[in-house]
Amino acid sequence: MSQRGSSARVDFLRQRIARIEAGGSAESTLPHQDAPVSLGENFSLDRMLHGGLRRGALHEIAPGRAGDGAAASGFALALSARFAAKAAESRSSIIWIVEDYARLENGAPYGPGLALHGVDPTRLVLVHTLNAKESLWAMEEALKCRAAAAVIGEIWSLEKAYGLAASRRLVLAAQKSGTPGLMLASGMARGAHKLSSSAQTRFEIFSCVGPRLAAARGLPLPGLACWSLRIVKARAGPDRFGFDRDKLLSILWDHEEACFRDAFPLPLSSHARNRSDHPADARARRAEVA
Repeated sequence: MSQRGSSARVDFLRQRIARIEAGGSAESTLPHQDAPVSLGENFSLDRMLHGGLRRGALHEIAPGRAGDGAAASGFALALSARFAAKAAESRSSIIWIVEDYARLENGAPYGPGLALHGVDPTRLVLVHTLNAKESLWAMEEALKCRAAAAVIGEIWSLEKAYGLAASRRLVLAAQKSGTPGLMLASGMARGAHKLSSSAQTRFEIFSCVGPRLAAARGLPLPGLACWSLRIVKARAGPDRFGFDRDKLLSILWDHEEACFRDAFPLPLSSHARNRSDHPADARARRAEVA
């Protein structure tokens, strides 16, 4: 190839990458895949992300602390269930790719627990892999399948095999098929900021005390699945989405409606020690409002 022809091809590839970065792949045959999927009704995370999460994209999830691996797995599963609830009937399966070491550390999914989480165990396809390299290959192939509602890749030693090039292959596969990819970095507690990738979003997940939230909302114990969440990365940047990287959001998973909710949608009444020492003033303010 001549030097002129090589330069023209490089320019073409740069333009192609620019279109992909802007959020639309020229090869995509699914025009609806760029529309965000709402995660819940009147949900704060939806407002921060301008409508929710895209289907044809890669989203990363990492535990916030060493003991939050199960919480991160639960959030990834709930997120995939939300995508499945909003997908077409032909996209009913959830593919979960688990690296062997991650399975040894975090355990395997429990059938009755999946059902209580709102996920039909018969719709879950589990794929076991030996290492991170096999997991990334299996995840890329699974993302090309248009019969899947979501693909979860649970990898323990992610940092060694995962980067811009590997994540770009996953992003391209997700964009072409419109299948959302959820990268679960189960071995990167406190290390979400270390990842360098082409993912659309990245979340840091912390476990939250379910009974306390259930009691606060008057719900029966043990309560709904709940997490504290921090947005570490959003592809459009914090200036556009307007989120605070240090802010923790408390969220719930409503398995009956297959959606997320804010843990405290309404302001709670203050404790007695925080109330005014002058009840007459409080009564006067209520009379003015009335």
